[in-house]
Amino acid sequence: MHTWQPATITKVQQLLEEGLACLHPAHRAVFETIRIYPRQVPIANTPGEYVYVVAEYKGKLLYYSDIEDGWELDAPKSAGGIDVRGCNQYKLSHVMHQTFGDPDV
Repeated sequence: MHTWQPATITKVQQLLEEGLACLHPAHRAVFETIRIYPRQVPIANTPGEYVYVVAEYKGKLLYYSDIEDGWELDAPKSAGGIDVRGCNQYKLSHVMHQTFGDPDV
């Protein structure tokens, strides 16, 4: 039986690189313009928990949630954290399509 463990920065970086490898080249190029060094931000409705932010775009944070095992794009609250952890379990490619549209158009 596998016991859940919080994601480490190394694991998030690995998952990010795997996700980037699956992106359309146009989405990869756009991502590189919004990429930041991963950092932890707190989740307001679950004190003591956090997500890893890997990019910022138009006031929103792209982050990985280890609880949901997926990527989300969400606006931070005034203190810089996330109000509520997203629960969509998106792949990185899905978030990029939602945010930047179809790269083949």
